[in-house]
Amino acid sequence: MMQKDKRYIAFVCTGNTCRSPMAEGIFNKLAEEKEIDVTAESFGLSTITGAPVSENSVKVCAEIGVDLSELKSTYVEDAQLEKYEKFYCMSQSHARILSECYFVPSNDIEVLNICDPYGGNEFIYRECRDEIYNSVKEIIKSYEN
Repeated sequence: MMQKDKRYIAFVCTGNTCRSPMAEGIFNKLAEEKEIDVTAESFGLSTITGAPVSENSVKVCAEIGVDLSELKSTYVEDAQLEKYEKFYCMSQSHARILSECYFVPSNDIEVLNICDPYGGNEFIYRECRDEIYNSVKEIIKSYEN
């Protein structure tokens, strides 16, 4: 059997400036702490490549030691979909678009059901971050065994 190179997963949302970058940053920090050899990236289904992560996302993640300041958005068409072993979507509609428009097998997709904090205040972003953190902790567990 061919040895697989580095393992990648993707977090997917709409604009790739709030939820999925937070999930990416949190996953990579926890994976590093637990020495799990999987890298998270993220992309959006309705965005442009190169937009900065939202100010509130950067701020609330910095509070838990996750630095998103250098991350930029990636549009789905600029992501290399074939390299990801799993796609974690923030909503059911993201999952549907991935499977119907980009032919990602549905068993490679998981839906996290995390509401979009876009336009909300820091409190809303903090709530969203904590929800993402809890989801990511569960995902990390699945890679630990």
